Amino acid sequence: MVLEIPDKAGYRKFGLTTGLVLIGLFGLLIPWLFSLNYPNWPWALGGVLVIGALVAPATLKHVYIGWMKFGQVMNWINTRLILGILFYLVFVPTGFVMRLLGNDPMHRKLDRAVRTYRVKSCSDNRDNVERPY
Repeated sequence: MVLEIPDKAGYRKFGLTTGLVLIGLFGLLIPWLFSLNYPNWPWALGGVLVIGALVAPATLKHVYIGWMKFGQVMNWINTRLILGILFYLVFVPTGFVMRLLGNDPMHRKLDRAVRTYRVKSCSDNRDNVERPY
C-alpha cells in the first residue's frame, strides 16, 4: 500500500487530532475509568503535537510517516488475527455441528441414481417486473 503524504493542512489535522486524542484518552479517560493517577506523559506528548500542528505543521512529517507505517503493520497483523479467530471460533464449529446434524445446504452428496444435478430456475411472473411495488 502506498503512503499518501498530505499537505500542511493534513499535517495540522493529524497533529491536532492525535494530540487531543492522546490527552483525552490516556490523560483523562483511562485514568478516570480505572481510578489511576493522572500521568504527565500524555499531556506532554499531546501538547507537543498540538503546538507543532498550530505553529509549524510541516515539522510533523516524520511523525506522520512513522505513525502511518506503524498503522500499516498493525493493520496487517490485526487482519490476520481477527480473521483467524473468526474462522476458528465461528465457522469451524458451525461446520462441525452442521455435519453432526447431517445438514448439507450445498447438496454435495453424490447420488448415482440421478441423471443430472442441474437445478431448474423458476421464472418470476411478468407482473413482478413491470410493477415491482
